[in-house]
Amino acid sequence: MEQEISLRELIEVLLKNKKLIAIITGVSLIFSLILSFTTPPVYEARTTLLVNPIGAQQKSKEITSSMDVLDTISQYPEISVQTYKEQFLSAEVLKGTIDELGLKSEDGQAISIRSLRNKVTVEVIDNTNLIKVTVRDGNPQLAAEIANTLNEKFIDYITAMTKRKSMQAVQAITEQLEEEKKALDEEAKKKRDYLMNAQDIEALNQEIEALRNQLTAYKSLLIDTEKQIESDLLSLKTMEQNGIGSNVDIAAIEAKIQLKNEVKNELGQIEIKLSNSSNLSNAILTAQKTQIETRLVQNVSEKEVLEKKIEEIQQRLSDLRATLATEEYKYNEVMRNYELAEASFEAYQIKKNEAEQNAAADIGRANIIVSSPAVVPEVPSSPNKKLNLGIGIVLGLMIGVLVAFFREYWKNSAVEATKKSS
Repeated sequence: MEQEISLRELIEVLLKNKKLIAIITGVSLIFSLILSFTTPPVYEARTTLLVNPIGAQQKSKEITSSMDVLDTISQYPEISVQTYKEQFLSAEVLKGTIDELGLKSEDGQAISIRSLRNKVTVEVIDNTNLIKVTVRDGNPQLAAEIANTLNEKFIDYITAMTKRKSMQAVQAITEQLEEEKKALDEEAKKKRDYLMNAQDIEALNQEIEALRNQLTAYKSLLIDTEKQIESDLLSLKTMEQNGIGSNVDIAAIEAKIQLKNEVKNELGQIEIKLSNSSNLSNAILTAQKTQIETRLVQNVSEKEVLEKKIEEIQQRLSDLRATLATEEYKYNEVMRNYELAEASFEAYQIKKNEAEQNAAADIGRANIIVSSPAVVPEVPSSPNKKLNLGIGIVLGLMIGVLVAFFREYWKNSAVEATKKSS
């Protein structure tokens, strides 16, 4: 019941003050109309850019060597879509646009960079490589010109920025290239000096091969000689058993092959002991025995010579192999250092050429496309008369209602104060 009375009182207050509310609403409406017609119109020119991020592949690459550092230096700077957006309103782009169009303020002076920046809004369209640029100005033709000029200056700015970075890379790589050239020249000199003074590895290999062949031949000859010695010793033993004696110490020869002179001395003391056979048979056997003994002495002497030569060749082979190993190590070290210096120099040359090509390229126009150039707007974006009219009506009603309630409250408060005082 009390709620109905309160609502009724509210309605009565509104009805009692309807003229006041209407007057305030009318004033607000008139004010909004005046504001709509007196505010100069503002036009919006819109343009859209399609941008291609630069250097995105470098993000995941881990730098682990000097070549990785060199790759990073020689490549373009990394520019994402968000970076493009932030760079669009750089001072260089805005200043170039002001100078290009000769933009001036009301006092005839060139407008400030801040003033132009306040006219422009740049935003990235979600989940795309598109950047939308909006320019607001009272002159629709000028708004479109500013938008299109900003695009051109921005493209030129990106090209100039990447060129500056590439030229810095060219300079840094050129300086390092000079150091690499010095290192290469130094390694080349070491290589030249080594080749002039070092032993010929190929000649060492040929000499080793020749000695190995000679050693094989001597060992084969030694084996044949030892077999002949064994055969002759066996023959002499057989003759002794058959009664053909000899003063040659066969047992000693078997245990240790003595020098040629010792064997000859023993042969000089040979006393032939003939059996009861005929003189002719004994003479033949004695001659055969003497021939065997002579051959035995020669083979013993030859065996000693062969063993000595084999020992000398083996020692020579050992020395040559040690020399060859040392020379090969030195040669490989010199050649490895030279090849590394040469590869490093060539790598810097390649990276310098890449950086020079990057500096010469128009990377701005290659990676930024004006997908939608600005056109002259025909309808102003503000003031929006219908919107202003609606706002004026709503605002007037709200103010009128508040004034009505306040007026009623003030009147009731004054009556209650009068009753209390009486």
